[in-house]
Amino acid sequence: MKPPFKLDAHPRRPRPLLSEPPAGYFDQLPLRVMARLPHPDASEATAVWRWLSQLSPALRTSLASVAVLGGFVVSFYLSGPPAVRHFAAPTASLNAVSHAELVGYLLTSGAQVESADLAVLTAAHPSITQGFMEATDAELTEVLDAQPSEDLTYL
Repeated sequence: MKPPFKLDAHPRRPRPLLSEPPAGYFDQLPLRVMARLPHPDASEATAVWRWLSQLSPALRTSLASVAVLGGFVVSFYLSGPPAVRHFAAPTASLNAVSHAELVGYLLTSGAQVESADLAVLTAAHPSITQGFMEATDAELTEVLDAQPSEDLTYL
């Protein structure tokens, strides 16, 4: 078994004395570092963009915003006109479907028509209710009683 480690039992090493930096070392350090950096040949690059530095800051900002907005305008212009899509009228396409197919679709388990859907439809086209089937209370009760219900809350 290892003996427990106690820091106080181990002697410390003597610290070496630090010497002070020469006088003015940190004042001259940035200049010495900058002197070591390579100087690019900037005469050609500055000659091309020298006119831009002579403009006022407000004019440079407006020139930059015109360039950006011009880029957007050119990109929208080059993208071309939007594709025109022709859609058939919904009533014309629904009239092509037979009544038996519509009833079969609505009776499937995936299609759920709610009264809110019918309210929006009748509000948009008030004359559409002429084609609705009329059912008496007795017929509705008979059809609802014939439906199997697995949920006991509806019974």
